[in-house]
Amino acid sequence: MNFIKSYSILFLFFSISIKNSKAQDPIFSQNLYTRTYLNPAIAGTDSTLVVSGGLQNQPSYNDVKYITYHFSADQYVRFLRGGLGFDAIHDVAGPASLTTTGYNLNYAPHFELFKKKLAVQLGFRVGYSQKSIDWSNVTFDTIDARTGLVSPYSLPSSAKDKINYFDASSGIFMYTKNIYGGVALFHINQPNEGLLTNIALPMKLTINAGANLSFKKDTKRDFIFSPNIIYIKQQDISQLLVGITAKYKWFLLGVSYRNDQTFIYNAGLQFRYFKLGFSLGRSLSLLTNAINSSYEFQLIGFIPYRRKPCPIKTIRFI
Repeated sequence: MNFIKSYSILFLFFSISIKNSKAQDPIFSQNLYTRTYLNPAIAGTDSTLVVSGGLQNQPSYNDVKYITYHFSADQYVRFLRGGLGFDAIHDVAGPASLTTTGYNLNYAPHFELFKKKLAVQLGFRVGYSQKSIDWSNVTFDTIDARTGLVSPYSLPSSAKDKINYFDASSGIFMYTKNIYGGVALFHINQPNEGLLTNIALPMKLTINAGANLSFKKDTKRDFIFSPNIIYIKQQDISQLLVGITAKYKWFLLGVSYRNDQTFIYNAGLQFRYFKLGFSLGRSLSLLTNAINSSYEFQLIGFIPYRRKPCPIKTIRFI
């Protein structure tokens, strides 16, 4: 029992070390539910007010859990000539409650080119985040090089319980009636988020593209299939997600593959005013027996905010 507890503590510190050295943001599998988190330039691309919320339970080892909560809202604002959005992230890791909470405000001016066949939005995001940890749940040990004995080690004087920081991000998003794509760069100012030492939050690059396709004879668009690809790179960590989702009337079904040997299965319901989604990630790696599957729940609502149709070109993701 003591061995298992010690091993859990060791794994926790390994996790904290990874988060401090790599500082990787949470990555979602249902990326088009977390619209402005994927790219701030997506704000206001739907004809309604879009409100979404979700829960992600990430892979865990020996009960060291990673849970992420997400909320966002965005819509096109006529007098601003662009989309305005807000999103929030609350990420909790391990028994020491290594917690990161962030609030972001997004603005994306809207432009239409080539006789309104192509819409282009430039996105700007300003964020405020707080990272904290409960050191009372953490045990520090050190091993004597001569005797091999383990003895307690005091918390470094430089350690902080919490740290607050601002960061800035930007992106561009383009779309036609059926095809879309964008590029975003996050944490441009690389703020300090270290709790033990000064650690710069590295920039994150996100590239995504996709399409909503249907058959010509299907004038009601009862059947839509959407191939999509997302590439994310933050410092020396990169992920490539390739997938396809099919929608028949109100039912959604999809599958994706991530280059860390993970298959992600998606299912959901999409109606005029809301969409509900669930995804399950299964790893093919040798650590499958030690690491639990990850899953996500997402709910998104499409809320009409004016009687007249939205005056700009818009797109709705599936």
